[in-house]
Amino acid sequence: MFSPSLPYRANDRDWNHANDYWRADVAGLYALEVEGIAIKLIELSTAASDDHPLVRMERHAEKSPRAGFWHRALRHEDEVTKGPDRFAACCFPASLQPGLLGTYVISEENIVRKKILGHAEGLGFHPNRDRLKAEDWERLD
Repeated sequence: MFSPSLPYRANDRDWNHANDYWRADVAGLYALEVEGIAIKLIELSTAASDDHPLVRMERHAEKSPRAGFWHRALRHEDEVTKGPDRFAACCFPASLQPGLLGTYVISEENIVRKKILGHAEGLGFHPNRDRLKAEDWERLD
């Protein structure tokens, strides 16, 4: 799991004059272009593993899992619209190997959590604190 949105926010990488997080997708942390140049904040293999890229990746790489995992940008469970001061992402197995691979989540708190979900579909949102606790998401330090 990675936390590339932190340097994005600190350095206003899209020149929108706001220190906000990139929320659209994972691929954009590599392929988003400013003045025609890709920002390349993450490894190309991670960007190519975005299962729902909004930024075009065709000229950089073919879509494929990284080390057996897909990556995805997420909304928070309690968000109606994506706020500029938050981010969330998950990585999840490209195929199931029972008991071996879990789904991982991270947010602006920079805490990685893991849970074996029994499916290789990823998440639709980052669980809120109550759900993380109730569903026994393991905190990784």
